[in-house]
Amino acid sequence: MPAKETPRIVLPQPSNSLAFLQRVSIFAGLGSEALARIAAVTGEKNYSKRSIIFHEGDPGDTLYILKSGRVKISKITEDGREKTLTIMQPGDFFGEMAIFDSLPRSATAEVIDDQAVTFTLNKRDFERIILDNPQIALKIMRDLTHRIRQVNQQVEDLAFKDVHERVASTLCNLSKIEGRSIGGNRILITLKMTHQDLANMVGSSRETVTRALNRLQDQEIISIAHQQITINKPEVLAAWR
Repeated sequence: MPAKETPRIVLPQPSNSLAFLQRVSIFAGLGSEALARIAAVTGEKNYSKRSIIFHEGDPGDTLYILKSGRVKISKITEDGREKTLTIMQPGDFFGEMAIFDSLPRSATAEVIDDQAVTFTLNKRDFERIILDNPQIALKIMRDLTHRIRQVNQQVEDLAFKDVHERVASTLCNLSKIEGRSIGGNRILITLKMTHQDLANMVGSSRETVTRALNRLQDQEIISIAHQQITINKPEVLAAWR
């Protein structure tokens, strides 16, 4: 397991902070004065690839807002297997659960791009911001509800779908989040993944997921090159999942 890296902490320029915070969903609609107060108490941290922002079980008193790069949120089972829960995109926030319930971190956050930059808010400042701007709490509740629905879908997939169906479902979801149209109906999933990475998302072994991918390639539904997956027939994949 990678060691948790001590990040380089930088105090962001206020103008840069404001420009970014205006694009973060939970701060949408706030006035410039409120955003300026938030920016004044916001720190910035830079991480390199495979850096661990926090481990499951760590104490937590910081909210992270992802400015750039992507961060994988995962859990490790008792026998050492990893289950990827979600991948955070720029503008997403994470680490809020430990802020609200004061319990240890419930998952591990790892940088998967070459680098990532996060804005940070400590517990006391974040609670003060919510008290001053109650609409933020409502937006956080909506986001958390969406995440709960995603987890419910994962549980349903594990309970009722075989591995081939779960692979198809995972690729469909990735195409919506990480996909880029490359002509015709073809969609390139821009996230580079090994078969093990995909297995961690699906919740199965690498060997089983590899067989499912080979089946999809044999049917020319997908193609794989340089750890990137192209969906050649998205409508077929969606119907097959």
